[in-house]
Amino acid sequence: MKGDAQPLIKFFDGSDKRFIIPLYQRNYDWKEDNCEQLFQDLMKLHNSERRSHFFGSIVSSIQQGTEDRFIIDGQQRITTVSLLLIAMVNANKDGQIEATDSKLVEKIFKRYLVDEYQEDERKVKLKPIKKDMQAFDALLYKPKEQYIKESNVTRNYDFFYDKITRSGLTIDELFETIKKLEVINIRLDEDDDPQLIFESLNSTGLDLSEADKIRNYLLMSLAPAEQDDLYTRYWNPIEECTKYEPSSFVRDYLTMKQGKIGRIDKIYFIFKDYAESEKIERSNLLEDMHHYAKIYSQVTNATVGTLKLNRKLDQLRTLDSTIAYPFFLAFFDYAFKAGLTETEIYSVLDVIEAYWARRIVCNLPSNALNKVFATLHRDVLNLLNKNSNETAPSYVDVLTYVLLKKGRSSVFPSDEEVRGDFKTRQIYKMPINARMFILERMENQDNNERHDVVKELTEKNITIEHIMPQTLSDKWKTALGEDWERIHQEYLHTMANLTLTGYNSQYSNLTFVEKRDMEKGFKDSAFRLNNSVKSCEQWTESELKARQNEMLNVFMRLWPMPTTTFEPLSQESESASLDDEDYEFTGKKLQAYILHGVRYTVNTWKEMLIQVCGHILIEKRSTIEWLCAKQQCGFYNTPEEGRRKLAQGMYVWTDNSTASKISILHGMFEECGIPASELVFEFRSDQDGDDEE
Repeated sequence: MKGDAQPLIKFFDGSDKRFIIPLYQRNYDWKEDNCEQLFQDLMKLHNSERRSHFFGSIVSSIQQGTEDRFIIDGQQRITTVSLLLIAMVNANKDGQIEATDSKLVEKIFKRYLVDEYQEDERKVKLKPIKKDMQAFDALLYKPKEQYIKESNVTRNYDFFYDKITRSGLTIDELFETIKKLEVINIRLDEDDDPQLIFESLNSTGLDLSEADKIRNYLLMSLAPAEQDDLYTRYWNPIEECTKYEPSSFVRDYLTMKQGKIGRIDKIYFIFKDYAESEKIERSNLLEDMHHYAKIYSQVTNATVGTLKLNRKLDQLRTLDSTIAYPFFLAFFDYAFKAGLTETEIYSVLDVIEAYWARRIVCNLPSNALNKVFATLHRDVLNLLNKNSNETAPSYVDVLTYVLLKKGRSSVFPSDEEVRGDFKTRQIYKMPINARMFILERMENQDNNERHDVVKELTEKNITIEHIMPQTLSDKWKTALGEDWERIHQEYLHTMANLTLTGYNSQYSNLTFVEKRDMEKGFKDSAFRLNNSVKSCEQWTESELKARQNEMLNVFMRLWPMPTTTFEPLSQESESASLDDEDYEFTGKKLQAYILHGVRYTVNTWKEMLIQVCGHILIEKRSTIEWLCAKQQCGFYNTPEEGRRKLAQGMYVWTDNSTASKISILHGMFEECGIPASELVFEFRSDQDGDDEE
């Protein structure tokens, strides 16, 4: 690798030299703010005595047998300056800016923008990726009316054209200023690894998205013809399926494959580890990703099958159901391959919806669902495969069994829990997606004649109406009786007191009878949620309780507790991961632990703690040494009773409770930067007493 500082314009100069933006690179995406900053820098440079201005680095490799440069890093700067030069040439042609040197415009065009001796039909020096190239070439050779206006290339060209014509400078003055832009020109040798250099240059993560880095990793080291083939067949369709935001898709894809959730800002490194550990051919990996990207598109657009299925999935999408995407990717792949019927698929979605709706009304944490959906399909499939010798159970039966077995923060709320929490749940204060989901389903239920509640609420054509208003007038207080304050506080935001209207501002805090009988009032309402309200003569606690029971019955009918006859042939081992914050480990007897996907058999918590510390010591020795030196998180640098030696001068406290051992593990994993989900415990079924050893 060689590098030196040189004027950018010198990098552009030379015959038989083209600057090729490889297909794995992202589209040109400098914003107007970036262009504004560059132009302001040029103006300051023109008005100063400075002889140069550093403009970043350009990393390139030379295509063997040619002078062509493959731009590994710096395509945004090269493209932007090229647009600036084109704008100067065209502005001069249009008579908008003068050139003192009559030959300068021709020189700029022939030396820095095109190579007229190039053997290829296309003579332009810069070769952007396909979607940018058409817009770029139009600026050089076509009339303005044929420019591709929607392209970012054209938008930035227009910006520079406008700035140049209003700058008051000549072509000569502008060009002399551009000549002061200096870059570090880094040229790679054949032995240099472009991918490692690329990672180093973009280690901050501020420049490229995680998906950009993944695309580069998959395509960068391949021959140009193979790059073109895989980009066209797989990567570009993946971007189209994910609406050109593939980073989230890749995270869901990895979650589905690995059963654990990665941080979105670390997806590139997680993906790279996955690809290298699995040793999958890149073409096969891209083909598999493309397959799931098509399913991802069907899920995100709710186009998985029939109108009935699509409607059911669309209802779940209202919940901002991206946390369930890893499950949907795996399940729909399985359903399509296994030939599940519409009824079977619908039943699965119905159980998922009931699980979700019941958890919402019981105000259970939604973040627990991330872990549930990360492994749900795998859990179901494991049981299906283990019980395949008998009469094969249905997918929905096993799914129901798995969900009903969930406990603590992942529990499937019972009828008793739902009935208790429904009465007090502050529906109006739910997150907006959950609120719209509940109201849409309660309004439409399973009728074919429907109101698009979500769309109308989003567009603010309708609003949520408090029948008993949020601010009580004296008439309302009188109507509610002497206990009005308790009634108002207890029922105000619950389902018993909520409905939908298109005339909220007209209702204000009018009395109930006025709201009911006014023009466009409750009696005239087309919403089903107002049906029973129309016949009420007053709105007191008695009516609120009656509507509460009515709405509860609707809820229980929409989302009944599912049942299953499935029982596994052998008792499943209970397990929990270190990041299960609500799990009670005390009293559980260990039979094994799984670290980084590898299972180890143990008999006691102490044995597990010593072994896990030993594994982490190999991975993160310097961190463990630091913990021992600082005597933090249960680690020490001196021996003492109750401490176990890990290595010379390193000890861990082991004679303590299960809770203390879990606390030590949490501290160690956090300090070492290892996700707590990487450690999973398996428990024996004979839980007869605490096992502190």
